[in-house]
Amino acid sequence: MSNGAWQLINIFAKKKMYKKAHWFTGIAVSVFIAFHLFNHLMGWYGIETHQKILEAFRTVYRNIFVEIVLVASFLFQAYSGIRLFLQKRKKKTVSTFEKIQMYSGLLLGLYVIQHIAASIGQRLYFKFDTNFYFASRVVLQSPWKFFFIPYYFIGVTAVGIHIAATHKAKITPAIGPKKALLHFYLITGMSVIIASVILYILMGGRYEIIIPERYNVY
Repeated sequence: MSNGAWQLINIFAKKKMYKKAHWFTGIAVSVFIAFHLFNHLMGWYGIETHQKILEAFRTVYRNIFVEIVLVASFLFQAYSGIRLFLQKRKKKTVSTFEKIQMYSGLLLGLYVIQHIAASIGQRLYFKFDTNFYFASRVVLQSPWKFFFIPYYFIGVTAVGIHIAATHKAKITPAIGPKKALLHFYLITGMSVIIASVILYILMGGRYEIIIPERYNVY
């Protein structure tokens, strides 16, 4: 990012506006993640189905303006999330669910930074089409699968746990702690199921996956 962009982020931080910006960029990021996970889940019906949905999705987010806004939103989410984590660590009393929200947010922030850098970097450097085969290869082949299977699983479940903990905190005053806790478990459980199904698809559980030779460059 440019120096101007970092200065803008720091202005947000100094004025305590980053909490609101974190929330608003979180909405944009959540919408993208929802479509991204849906796209992967549709791989259940075949690679061709996955690819068709991906291409339709790309007509929106590969627009240069939309892509810049999305990448900036993801980076700001990571930056502000880590800042909020460090702030909350200084509190004398932190509840269990605050800790869950904090640590899942930290994991998510680190995951986002690595994932964006890897996806965009390899798209530019190796000229990869970051499609089904790009994601599948690293969970099928050794030694990459020993890192990327837990990496993908932790990344997807961290999204679900962070959303679940944030939702619980906001909804508790309206519906009470018991129902809010049920919401937390349902959202968390759903994220575990989604992560497991996506990995099952990418690892060839539904059909044989033959990785094109052009992806075997490292």
